[in-house]
Amino acid sequence: MHKSLMFAVLAMGGLSLVSAPANAQFWGGGGGVNPTYLASVTGASLSSYQTSTIPLSYSFCSKTYLAASDTTSATFQALEPTYMSYILSNLKEGVAFTGAGLNQLDPERLYFSFAYAPRCYFIYGYAAFIDGFGVTIGNVAPPTESEPVGTNLTCMSDVHWNGSTSRSSTYPVLPGDFIQLPTVNAGQQLAFMCYSNENSNGAPANVWYNGASNNSDGFQHMIAFFPDNSQYIIIGFEDYPGGGDQDCNDVMFVVDIGANNAAALRSTSSMPK
Repeated sequence: MHKSLMFAVLAMGGLSLVSAPANAQFWGGGGGVNPTYLASVTGASLSSYQTSTIPLSYSFCSKTYLAASDTTSATFQALEPTYMSYILSNLKEGVAFTGAGLNQLDPERLYFSFAYAPRCYFIYGYAAFIDGFGVTIGNVAPPTESEPVGTNLTCMSDVHWNGSTSRSSTYPVLPGDFIQLPTVNAGQQLAFMCYSNENSNGAPANVWYNGASNNSDGFQHMIAFFPDNSQYIIIGFEDYPGGGDQDCNDVMFVVDIGANNAAALRSTSSMPK
């Protein structure tokens, strides 16, 4: 299926499936379907907008939580304006992304050596399509660029934003809204994917992966880079078949990978080929 964005994190055993709360507002064409979730966050505020569409019939990593609604997300939110500035300066609309001036990582060389439970924070998304993103949690030993076999999950099924300043069924997320990935064993890996051009039932017209050879159009749709010396990686996807304008900013989110993993990934001597 695809080469992988690889992370080793914490154990998945013992997680229970949970349903969305009764006060969640659902939208989309799923007919009020109540998704299942593999992780939850204690003390964070749930977004009132939870989708009823389930792309590719995958379970969700977690519900969507509001920006800065717990201590961890508040720490990220303090950096969000800086990261947004990076994006606006370096991933301009309609301009092909080159990575010039950024501490860019080869997205095929992202491997976690330390146990950690990541979060994904939505940060940016200017697209004509309704897009989302998901992840595969798989086992790989030793680290490999081949297809991970494991659990496929949806992170966020609708990240249509386009600069809105308030949440609605049309624009359900704001920068800083986040999901919690379920914990997995060290030695496993995560491979992110983009759901492009979803219909009213959440079915994507295309699913784009890391690695040009893994995409039907032969284009490298995913980028990944460190904006600074923090524990965050910015990931972006180009959603258009054939690469479109190649700006790679149609779906953008920030992954908290933990300080130890970030330090290892910045060291070229420790990064797997």
